[in-house]
Formats: sequence, structure tokens, C-alpha cells
Amino acid sequence: MSGELPKIGNKSLFTTYVEKKNAEEEAMKIKNRIDQIRQEQEKILKKNIKEEKIRQKVEAPSPFSLSVSRAQRETLKKIKSEMLIRKKTEVKEFRDWHKNDLKEKKLQRSMDQETFRNKVIQGKWEEKQANLNTLNQLKDKRDKIRYDVELEKVKVIKEKIDQDQKIRELEQIEQQELSYLQLTIQRENQTKEKVNLAQSLPPKEFEAKFVSGSAKSKQQQESS
Repeated sequence: MSGELPKIGNKSLFTTYVEKKNAEEEAMKIKNRIDQIRQEQEKILKKNIKEEKIRQKVEAPSPFSLSVSRAQRETLKKIKSEMLIRKKTEVKEFRDWHKNDLKEKKLQRSMDQETFRNKVIQGKWEEKQANLNTLNQLKDKRDKIRYDVELEKVKVIKEKIDQDQKIRELEQIEQQELSYLQLTIQRENQTKEKVNLAQSLPPKEFEAKFVSGSAKSKQQQESS
């Protein structure tokens, strides 16, 4: 057989297969963890929207209530509106991301099918070539088996390297998803705390702390 194989050390074909299999299992575990994180994220978003709808129906202040001033009602209304807009935005972003993820998976399946077809064609071609080499069958067969084993080892090692790279990428995605989930939970807690303060503080103190502070923050952002 012609061609020079890359050096791959003293690893056997079985060892390279085992390493490749272990890498594939590790990648699958990371994928499963990412899916769980995404499901938890989606569950929180849906729960927030449902709670907001219930809160708007049940906790709407009466216009004749003496315990809630007009400024407080307007501020609460503004906060709830901002919460709803932010939650809708988060849901839309998550759905867009999920849609793109499905497209990528579909493309990957198509590529896998094409690779399988190419392997089938290659196998048939190799079988035909073997039948044409009947005169030197014994020698060619021995050389071909040796070559194919080494070639398969090179192929499996390359796939193992690719799988290791994939694992590193999946681990980065997992960390990003965890950070996004933590940020969502943090925002939800901050919003709830702000609503509770809006209901408990006196109108003037609440307006000085939140309404005036919010206006100053917007002016600083516009000037910058």
C-alpha cells in the first residue's frame, strides 16, 4: 500500500476505540446538563409570566384606597409594566435561540447522513478494488489489513481529538447557560424586592429613592 501514515504511538486499535467512546459519553453527559439548565430557564420564564398575570388581577390597588397614594400606584404600575416587558423580551430571546439551536441540530443530522453515505460508497469501492487484485491476493490482503488497521487508528485518534475539543466547547456553553440562569433569578429577586419596597415605604421616601433616582440615571445615560 502507498502513502505514509502519521505517527500515533503504540496505542492499539481497541484502546483508541475506547478513548473515542469515553469522549462521546462525556459529551453526551454535558449536553444533558445543558438541556436541564435550559429547561429550568424556560420554566422560570413561564412561571414569571403566570405570576405577573395573577398579580395584576389580584393585587391591583383600589382607586379609593387610603393606604396607597397616587404616586405609589403610578410607580407600582410602571414597575409592573417594566417587569412584563422584560419577561416578554427574555421569552422571545429564549425562543429565538431555541429555534436557531434546532436548525443547527437539523444541519448536523444532514451532515452525519452525508458522511454515512460517503463511507458506504468508499466501502464498495474498496471491495471492488480488492476483487481486481486477485493475482497478489495473499500479499495484498495482508498488507491491506495492516494498513487499514493503522489508518483506522489514525481516524479514531483524530475523532477523539475532535471530541475533546467539542467537550471543551460544551463546557463553555454550560457555564454560559448557568450564568444566564443565575442572572435571571437575580433580576427576579431584585424586582420583587423593589415591588415590596414600593408597597412599604412612604410616598415621598419611595419617590426620592426610586423615581428621582431613576430620572437621574436616565439623564446620566443620555449625557454619556
